[in-house]
Amino acid sequence: MWRTMGCDDNNDNGAVAPGHAAVVFKSVGKTYPSSGGPVHALAEISLEVPAGSIFGIIGRSGAGKSSLLRTINRLEKPSSGQVIVDGVDIGTLGEAELVALRRRIGMIFQHFNLLSAKTVYEN
Repeated sequence: MWRTMGCDDNNDNGAVAPGHAAVVFKSVGKTYPSSGGPVHALAEISLEVPAGSIFGIIGRSGAGKSSLLRTINRLEKPSSGQVIVDGVDIGTLGEAELVALRRRIGMIFQHFNLLSAKTVYEN
């Protein structure tokens, strides 16, 4: 899912050096309101995804896979916990900083809408 190319310890562009965690989830929870009571999609998720690794999430429908992934670029705000991307707690970012973060993260979800006139990179 994540692959970092050309990173080194001496960079100053915000990229994480190889061997360090690019994405960290610390006790992340996500609860959605519903008419039947709260739905707990994520509960106390903690994990580190190293920079340059390929990582997959598998589970049944409704298990919280999309909710977890959507917290990485803050399309979903966690109800609890922290999501740290390249050493930055994204819960502390303002709107302009979130826009910059989202420009550095590429995701294609199960139900995607790619523009046929654009390349994969442009999408």
